[in-house]
Amino acid sequence: MPVCSAMNADGPQPADQARVFFALWPDAAVRAALDRLAGELNRLRGGRRTRAETLHLTLVFVGNLPRARLAALQMAAAAIRVPAFTLTLDRTDCWLHNRIAHATATQPPTELLDLVAALEQGLEALGIPFDRRPYKAHVTLLRKADCRRSDPPIVPIVWPVSEFVIVKSELGTDGARYAILGRHPLVPRAQR
Repeated sequence: MPVCSAMNADGPQPADQARVFFALWPDAAVRAALDRLAGELNRLRGGRRTRAETLHLTLVFVGNLPRARLAALQMAAAAIRVPAFTLTLDRTDCWLHNRIAHATATQPPTELLDLVAALEQGLEALGIPFDRRPYKAHVTLLRKADCRRSDPPIVPIVWPVSEFVIVKSELGTDGARYAILGRHPLVPRAQR
């Protein structure tokens, strides 16, 4: 199945479609820690910081989807049965090819990878195309960063993950605006 063609679309959003993705959305404490880290990296690398209210970890990017299919997407998400987990973001990195500085995990938890796989399988079952590039768990902190400098050690950010979300993205002149369309709980630790 091809990568969704909407990924690089710069044109206006069709009224009958929504640009959507699955993500982990941080709580206030994790968001504040990520925002502080973005500030520290910004002083080192320059670039444009991600706005605190838009910090997230993408699980699967879908792209443009007919609004009529959003209900099916919600139902598929509701069927996911992956245990809650803890994600420890313990290092930063910067990709030279797109100049994105990000926080990542040295050891992504198995449950995170299981969640991504379950979402991809659900999308396949629905016949919904999605971005099939190899998964790299990361939280974008800076764009247009100077990637020539070494990354300093960081204080790990411990993120207790108990849910994932479906997000609608609207591109504007000042960047993306996000709206959470649905929250889907993971299996609580006590029920494992």
